[in-house]
Amino acid sequence: MLYRCVTYLSFATLLPLFTLGQDANLKAYSLREAQDQAVKNNAQVQLVQLDVSIAEQTVKSVKAIGMPHVDASGTFNHYIDIPTSVVPADAFGFPDWFSQWIDDVAQSTAIDPSYPPSTGDEFNAVQFGSKYTSSFGITLNQLLFDGSFIIGVQAAKSFVDVQTQALSKTEIEVKLMVTRSYYAVLIAEQNVEILKKNLRSIQKTYAESKELLSSGFIEQIALDQIKLLVANLEISHNTAMEQLEISKKLLKFQMGLPLDTEISLSDELSSLATISADYIADDRFSFEAHIDYRIAQTQVRLLQLGKKVEQFKYLPTLDGFFSHQRNGYRNEFDFSGGSWYPTTIWGLSLNIPIIGGFGQVANLKIAGLKLEQAQIRQSQIVDGLKLSESSARLAFTAALSLYLNQKENLKLAETIREKTEVKFKEGIASSMELTQVENQFFSTQGAYVQSVFSLLNAKTELQKALGKF
Repeated sequence: MLYRCVTYLSFATLLPLFTLGQDANLKAYSLREAQDQAVKNNAQVQLVQLDVSIAEQTVKSVKAIGMPHVDASGTFNHYIDIPTSVVPADAFGFPDWFSQWIDDVAQSTAIDPSYPPSTGDEFNAVQFGSKYTSSFGITLNQLLFDGSFIIGVQAAKSFVDVQTQALSKTEIEVKLMVTRSYYAVLIAEQNVEILKKNLRSIQKTYAESKELLSSGFIEQIALDQIKLLVANLEISHNTAMEQLEISKKLLKFQMGLPLDTEISLSDELSSLATISADYIADDRFSFEAHIDYRIAQTQVRLLQLGKKVEQFKYLPTLDGFFSHQRNGYRNEFDFSGGSWYPTTIWGLSLNIPIIGGFGQVANLKIAGLKLEQAQIRQSQIVDGLKLSESSARLAFTAALSLYLNQKENLKLAETIREKTEVKFKEGIASSMELTQVENQFFSTQGAYVQSVFSLLNAKTELQKALGKF
């Protein structure tokens, strides 16, 4: 036992030196700094940020549909066998009787006739074209009017708004998580400090009681009761240290920091509790400013545009085009010279929907039904926000009242403890009374710390309900 006491005292003496060396490497975070760190590095926030970027690129993709589209093309053909066509035998010559008449006239006049010969067959085989052909051209297409495209661009922009608001909501949720974890670490640290202080106090009482035992002022059972109290406090202190380590790791995870990073918290629990106790919420609750309502409102607007898109699909669409092409024909593989024959054309394409198999009617009804669903959800969200705000106010009021009561109870329990310790040392109070008072004081301390935690969380939930987080 003596060895353990010396070891403990030596460690207690050297601990400030080790702590001083470590503190120089620690990064101290206030609650706001921890929130900012989490928003910057949290993986969920980064994923939603990518969703926003995807939505922005989607808008550009949709807009590109209405931009001019220019395409260039080129072809080359080598006809190993030139296509053959079959035509009637007299397609390019005279009938046999007419040819015979010309021959007779030629014999009588001694003039050589010049006319297309006739094979006498029913059909002639002829080949058209050249051995090598090549072409190149350019085509321009432009959407001139499409009502669904115009509304589609607006819908795409609203989709970006939805993703941007989703990012804001994610950042709020991350801040809420970090805030709760930050408070949990502070509570754990406070619990460790309280148990450490109580352990030192009861160890001092135990040491003094051993002297009283040797002097015959108390019995062995009284010393054993105090020793049991010391053992229980040591167990509670070790458990509190483990809880503190777990709470810190959770906070670092939410902040996007490596779990082996050493951090400290610069905000003090007492200051945060005082600020929370003095917090006065704005009585003018505006659900229109709440992020959940804004998201629902944007969803309704998006579905309204979606319904318009289906309606505009009944309107005609108009496209324009322009095409220029040049063609070359050669019997030799040489396109450096010779003629190139141009073909240029422009035109309009009008598409008027008449009957679409009634699928468009169903799509329009579906869009209308989805819009009704979104409007109902929006109404539910309004009622839910009002209920949350009312419940959060009541919870905060109750938590504040409990905190103030426990604060007074702690002062009273501390006074009772101090007086009982004096009586015990004077031999007026028994060890049983001392143990009971100590346990009562420890229980009151725990209740007070829990009331602080409840107050901080109640304030956080009220700020969230008010849309001011």
